[in-house]
Amino acid sequence: MRLAVLAGNRFLPLEFIKRAKAKEDVEIIAIAFKKETNPLVERLADKTYWIEVTDLEGLISILKKEKVKDCVMVGQVSPRRIFKKEEREKFIKKLTKDIDWRPHSIFGRVVEFLEEEGFHFLDSTVFMQDCLAEEGMMNNVELEKETEEDIQFGVKIASYFSELDVGQTIVVKKRAVVACEALEGTDNTIRRAYRLAGGNLVVVKFAKRDQDLRFDVPVVGVKTIRVLRRRVKALVLEKKKVIILEKNKFLREAEKGGIAVIGRERIN
Repeated sequence: MRLAVLAGNRFLPLEFIKRAKAKEDVEIIAIAFKKETNPLVERLADKTYWIEVTDLEGLISILKKEKVKDCVMVGQVSPRRIFKKEEREKFIKKLTKDIDWRPHSIFGRVVEFLEEEGFHFLDSTVFMQDCLAEEGMMNNVELEKETEEDIQFGVKIASYFSELDVGQTIVVKKRAVVACEALEGTDNTIRRAYRLAGGNLVVVKFAKRDQDLRFDVPVVGVKTIRVLRRRVKALVLEKKKVIILEKNKFLREAEKGGIAVIGRERIN
């Protein structure tokens, strides 16, 4: 199998490629984005091409040159890059369809555009199933009653908040919403909540209700623990919808920091 990996930023693309090559007879053609993709991708992929984020013609040319039809989009691309005027205008010309500028809408239209060109996008969790959040307590941290109450409150709020497709994360304390994620991302949302309300926070990260698993799947990793430490008492992740990178290490590090990690289903 030959697979084109559209590799966004951070570590998810690296982990995905490692797992794909370990589990299947897969040749990986990495499409890396300048100023976004981790350069280590070149060590893992069979071939790597570097392009600008908005270079759809270049992307299509590479896919046709490599005669690859199956694609997967893993990792994020900063929406702030696309909000630059010159980048936005390039996208408008190429996508030829009115869209709003929420990340899900942008990446969804890119996938739709490429599928119209004859390419096929796989579910981005295809090699990551054992990294998904599980139901219930995932490590051994005892919860205080107040934290449990905040978790119940946060899950209820996040279940509705995620429908708005504003962001994937909310932060609560004493059954009050302290911060909601927007374009700044999860880490900065948590930092903002800490500045506003201090520690003992509960963070809830859910996918949007109709999350397209072909792109923009919520992710946490060991780096997230550094942001959570001394700020957060519990991290609640949507069951089977959030990827935990280096899952065992993540859960151990969270436990060392006194951070409970819990998987929950959304409230319908």
